[in-house]
Amino acid sequence: MASPAQHSRPIILIVCHALSGHLGPLIRIADGLHARRWQLAFLGPTAHRARIESTGAEFFPLTGDADLNDRLYYEQHALPGYDSLHWVERGKIDLKLQCLDPLVTQWENFKSALASIQHRDPGRQVIVVAEAFFLGIMPLKYGAPLPSGIAAPKTLCISVTVPAIRSIDLPPFVHPLRFDQTPVGRERNRQMWERREKSSKPLTELLDQKLIDAGATKTVGEPFLAGANYKCHAKIIQLGVPGFEYPRSDWPSGFKFAGLVQGAHQGPLAQDPPFPWWNELKTNSALQPADKARKKVILVAQGTVETNPEDLIIPTILALAGRDDALVIAVLGWKDARLSDFIKVPDNARVADYLSYDAALGHADVWVHNAGFGAVNHGIAHGVPMVVAGEGMDKTENARRVAWSKIGIDLETAKPSVEQVKSGIERVLCESIFREQIRELQEQAEQIDCIGVIHQEISGMVF
Repeated sequence: MASPAQHSRPIILIVCHALSGHLGPLIRIADGLHARRWQLAFLGPTAHRARIESTGAEFFPLTGDADLNDRLYYEQHALPGYDSLHWVERGKIDLKLQCLDPLVTQWENFKSALASIQHRDPGRQVIVVAEAFFLGIMPLKYGAPLPSGIAAPKTLCISVTVPAIRSIDLPPFVHPLRFDQTPVGRERNRQMWERREKSSKPLTELLDQKLIDAGATKTVGEPFLAGANYKCHAKIIQLGVPGFEYPRSDWPSGFKFAGLVQGAHQGPLAQDPPFPWWNELKTNSALQPADKARKKVILVAQGTVETNPEDLIIPTILALAGRDDALVIAVLGWKDARLSDFIKVPDNARVADYLSYDAALGHADVWVHNAGFGAVNHGIAHGVPMVVAGEGMDKTENARRVAWSKIGIDLETAKPSVEQVKSGIERVLCESIFREQIRELQEQAEQIDCIGVIHQEISGMVF
């Protein structure tokens, strides 16, 4: 039963893009806010209803084309030949199908959820916590009307990827150029943004049309992926640590780093994972680093989107096969997945169909993954240097920052050879700079209370 004090506080309505990599951090945030006694509602995909409701939030379903099941999206893509396209072309298709096409439906779902909350509890403030790529909130900021009698809420943006916000210090998002803040670099960036404005015109026009279709009275006035979906909010809360992000000179007003929602600082796991080899891993970790019997533990995973183990997991296993001084832990990403369908598993490899990264990283010396933003932050939270091999969406940007910040090696491909993986792992194990740099970022993370920052920002928006 909610206390009277709780009823005097606003209701927090969380809205989030339906992809798992976006939902995961918002679900953790919901759990943390619930622990601080905020009353929550969450507009999300039906495939993740149980996870959302486990946070204590009231669930409101996305519908129609907004109710994306990302596992089915990638395993049974509606576009023939999708998997054979270059990652840039796949990314354009994903942005259209996942973000732009569902915008009007997301807006209708948002209005319905907001109206339901306000009709049930009239006069009580609602504050919206909006993940940056839930574009269905944008009509509210561009003149679209709410239903009669429904008050416009204050909104707070949560960024769960590296920020896709235009800067004089950076080339356009996912453009293959190095960070350069010099006058020459800034002029290069300006020219690249001029080109991006032309190349992104179809997506920009589609966003504008979707906003008009949703009832907006104005359009964004800038290229798609220049940051309008962030800057339309008064506050932008960026997950991650400053040391992983390029030091821009022109952050938008209201921008703040909030640290990590990943990691052991959230508390120990209730119990050990149910794998017969888990005690072997714990026993190895209990040995002193200088003990010759202690094996180097290499954790490898590909997340929940690129699930073909031949891309990264199998090359990693083969790179270390036969080494008595190494133990490979491979995480496949989906319940009941089996690696034995692909290869004979070497004696020094252990396989998990599904396993918490936080549980495994507590025992790892190297973290091999495909450069998802969440995976990078798991590594930072545990101070484990990494080898990354990814492309598409924000993965290319993340991989470049891994190399720039010297917390790991970027293999610069999503499908590395066995030799590339082997070389990357050996460098991370042998060169102390990677361990030193990631410990520095880990210390940054430990100094920021992520849920506390978000709680404070929401509290500052209360009437």
